[in-house]
Amino acid sequence: MVNFVTSSDNPECLRPLVEKITTIPEVVSIVNNVNTSIGNTSVGEKEYTLYGKSTITEILRGLTFQISANSFFQTNTRQADVLYKLIEDCAFLKGDGSEIVLDLFCGTGTIGLTLAKRVKHVYGFEVVAQAVSDACQNATLNFINNATFVEGDLNKIDSTFASNLPKPDIVITDPNRPGMHIKLIKFLLRLRASRIIYVSCNPATCARDLNYLCYGVPEQNIEGRYRLSSLQPVDMFPHTPHIECVCSLVLR
Repeated sequence: MVNFVTSSDNPECLRPLVEKITTIPEVVSIVNNVNTSIGNTSVGEKEYTLYGKSTITEILRGLTFQISANSFFQTNTRQADVLYKLIEDCAFLKGDGSEIVLDLFCGTGTIGLTLAKRVKHVYGFEVVAQAVSDACQNATLNFINNATFVEGDLNKIDSTFASNLPKPDIVITDPNRPGMHIKLIKFLLRLRASRIIYVSCNPATCARDLNYLCYGVPEQNIEGRYRLSSLQPVDMFPHTPHIECVCSLVLR
């Protein structure tokens, strides 16, 4: 999939590029996201399919995923398999199908869905509407009926967030580079799930959030409740300084 992000809708301007790129056999989808605002986001206000399909298909840990341009998915699929296996290992699932998983920043549902067949239910939250739609379609595509995906901004939660859901045994959180908002950290400290698996692409904000979860924020009278039991970097981006970290925290 090739995604052109432009400030206006001008298909004639893109046509020569599209004609060149469609000669590459591996390309099955070309889309154009139009974003009139100033910033570095690739999520457009409107999306147009210029060639082929609006989605591509990936197979990961035995599951099939439909991915659209505005849905987050690990670009390095081979290492994503390693990453998700590590997350599954860190979850220490009982295997009796009794556990509830809360999957925060769930994207297209990849992490939650890879765990779904071994747990009672997965509840996923994601801010991007298209990603939530993809997650629901991916659950159906893989005959998984114990996963629920909800659209919501985890940076703007209030005291009622997740109050209608059963208490999770395991929380998986995979925020983008800015990490978690202090509101979400407070929610997790109140929730007191037995285990949190924090997946991060930014070691700096990861360290900050782990410090909050383990040691609290004294100036705000917030008490830490977790112990960091393991941390494993994964090289998702060869020949760059960037890594993913999988951090396992257990309730003290």
